[in-house]
Amino acid sequence: MTEYYLYLDESTTHNPGFLNPVFCLAGIVVKKDDYHLVQQGLDKIKQQIWYDLSNPLDLVLHEKEVREAQNRMVDRSKIKSHYLRFRSNSYSRMLYSELDTLLKNIPCNVLGAVIRMDDLDQHFKKDIQSDYYLSAMQIVMENFCQFLINAGGIGHILIESRSHQDKQVRLRYNHIKAMGSMFVNPFAMQTLLKDIDFPSKTENIAGLQIADFVPNPFARNALGNKQPQFNIYQALRPLRYDGGLGKFGVLA
Repeated sequence: MTEYYLYLDESTTHNPGFLNPVFCLAGIVVKKDDYHLVQQGLDKIKQQIWYDLSNPLDLVLHEKEVREAQNRMVDRSKIKSHYLRFRSNSYSRMLYSELDTLLKNIPCNVLGAVIRMDDLDQHFKKDIQSDYYLSAMQIVMENFCQFLINAGGIGHILIESRSHQDKQVRLRYNHIKAMGSMFVNPFAMQTLLKDIDFPSKTENIAGLQIADFVPNPFARNALGNKQPQFNIYQALRPLRYDGGLGKFGVLA
């Protein structure tokens, strides 16, 4: 069967004062046979951005560090030297323009889930709530299964390692596989979904670096906040997988 990889990342955003928090778990689905296009595309971007360095392909793209470099309120001394160039609008524009082009040129889909924490608290008291990460993961895994059924494939999930939470994420993943979801039974989920892996940032996984730029635009949109000057939101929206169901279960 055809193998697909779902590269996931997460983002929590909020208004000033930590008001109206929104959590998003989202990423890109890529066919194993197409992954070389992701790698080649990201390598090209790195070579363009860090053309003057001897090791551009060894550097890891991380949106949080790009945004910190763009933020004039952050002291230069706290920014990694190779990220300082993103203080320049020309380099920031280049990065997001090239990411936009890459997403339009590679065969991929976007899967994810957004949870507005205030809405959750309004409808369900804290003492009866399920873990919000578990809820988001269930939606993502369910939709990934639906994608795999339509594609005639099997899937693997990769999430960048955060050593302190890898065990908990794996427990949630195994719990959902064992119990199934609202629309996908356990047997189907266990047949379609194989493993979940947690590569470290130092492994320089191209799919995870692209996925790192995916959740925040959707979280910001759910919060009703304007996108930053440089962003890939409009490139991501047409890639959302809806299973032919229109707006049902689709990231906004």
